[in-house]
Amino acid sequence: MLALASCGGPARRRVSINLPPPPYTPTELPLPSFTNLTRPPQPPPPDPIVQLISQADQVYEAGVKDYSAGEFVKAREEFNQALALLLESKFDLAGDERLRNEFETLTENISSLEVAAVERGDMLSEQRYEPAPMDSFSGLTFPVDPKVRDRVQQELGTVRSDLPLVSNDVVDGVITYLQGRGSGYVKTALKRLGQFQQLLSEELREQGLPQDLVYLAAAESAFNPFARSRAGAKGIWQLMLGRGIEYGLKRDRWVDEREDPAKSTQAAIRHLKDLYTMFGDWYLAMAAYNCGPVAVQRAIEKTGYADFWVLYKLHALPRETENYVPAILAMALIGKDPKAYGFEIEPDAPLATDEVVASAPTDLRLVAQIIDRPVEELIRLNPGLLRWTTPANDPGFILHLPLGTKESFEDAVTRIPPDKRVWWRAHKVAEGETLASVARQFRVTTVALAGANQLPPDASIEEGARLVVPLAPGPESSLARVRERGPRRLLRYRVKDGDTLDRIADRFDVTPYQIRKWNKLRGSSVTPGRSLRIYVGAGGRSASGVSRSRRARTSASSSQAKRRTTKSPRSGATAGSRPASARAASSPRASR
Repeated sequence: MLALASCGGPARRRVSINLPPPPYTPTELPLPSFTNLTRPPQPPPPDPIVQLISQADQVYEAGVKDYSAGEFVKAREEFNQALALLLESKFDLAGDERLRNEFETLTENISSLEVAAVERGDMLSEQRYEPAPMDSFSGLTFPVDPKVRDRVQQELGTVRSDLPLVSNDVVDGVITYLQGRGSGYVKTALKRLGQFQQLLSEELREQGLPQDLVYLAAAESAFNPFARSRAGAKGIWQLMLGRGIEYGLKRDRWVDEREDPAKSTQAAIRHLKDLYTMFGDWYLAMAAYNCGPVAVQRAIEKTGYADFWVLYKLHALPRETENYVPAILAMALIGKDPKAYGFEIEPDAPLATDEVVASAPTDLRLVAQIIDRPVEELIRLNPGLLRWTTPANDPGFILHLPLGTKESFEDAVTRIPPDKRVWWRAHKVAEGETLASVARQFRVTTVALAGANQLPPDASIEEGARLVVPLAPGPESSLARVRERGPRRLLRYRVKDGDTLDRIADRFDVTPYQIRKWNKLRGSSVTPGRSLRIYVGAGGRSASGVSRSRRARTSASSSQAKRRTTKSPRSGATAGSRPASARAASSPRASR
């Protein structure tokens, strides 16, 4: 079957037929008209004001995060930056409702955070530091007055010193400068020396070092515990943080012991003793104190000379160090005989204090109210404190009080529970006041006020008596009151020398951020002579700065505070208070 199938009938052929193509007929296609083309919708351009507000909010939120972490100085910088973004923009802050509302919201929020920090004993305000005098010597040249040279050479034959003093063009040139442009610095240093000379002399004697090393501190800081160099050195001995820690000084959120005169003196003198042991020469030791022992050692190795004056001539040391040693010698020569150089100085009295142990965190404003002394005096006596309160992490902290106030403080503070010494306040009874009226003033109950003072609620109180006021912590106290809305009246205040934004705000019971808002200030600095707009409430301060209550800034008041303006502790940085630049960080002072 297969064979038959394969051999079946004839095979079929495939035939291809070629037909002619159909005639071409062009067809018109509908083409789109370019005039009718439409582009896809584009998103509108971003609103620059919305972008600016978003940017300010981001910086503010970063500040809140740092605030919550206890980084108060960093938080303040970020809060200032958030406000500066709005103030320094090209847009009209007053004319745009969105920007105006944003600025007011940020201002209120930051003010509330600041008040809360103050009440807890924290501080958002930067310290009121002053530039270190040695910074002004950097880069100067000192021409010599021939009369000064003659005077110095005469003095060298009569003065006694345990440091090697010399007369040359460099030292005599510095003395010429100090008698002229630098005379104010010399007067301040020699005046303050009276406060610290006993402290410094005892420590130098104990370590067996020359007494005239006190003039190193005079050249460094003019004996100002709040002096700070561009590179970040602090205190009367201008110690850098690393050097301070190396010699046992503490730095945390509560204290910076580089600013404590007694503790920093111990550290600095031990450091100087180590440097003298290393180099065997006081000029080289002082140079190493300025620029670091490594820099001096390298200069010696590079030149082959272990002589400061040779290194000076060869410019083997940093420029600041070249002027540093002559400045100390010049201060020593003037300090040994001020009248010979035209200075009539009455030194300050030696610093004498009472000491108490602050075993629990205690607010300095409470202490000031108890002993009836200005809070600035407590700040001056305790320069190592960075906060409104004594440290919470040091139950043995020694608090220095004005001489003669220890007994009254200890008698009063024992009536305040240890865990209330940050919040409670003291009040001096004025004429005509009663327990009820004082209770109303501080918004506490008469029963609570009487109980805190171990008195019956109907007890009469004498003028001049001191009451402790049991204020509640947190937003139920002054933080709530700072948000009160009420009629305000406009005052004009002319900025005085030494004023800072924080001090002015404290004087009028407002916040620095409110003053910036009212006056459209772009930064935290204020210029003497400028007139500021300040709106005070019904219970606020008058144009003369007299206060009826401390409210938001202190959570309490006293009759004494009504008659006296109390400034904010350690507050208000100058315009120059900023992180050290890279150049400053690499300067000789960075090794101090």
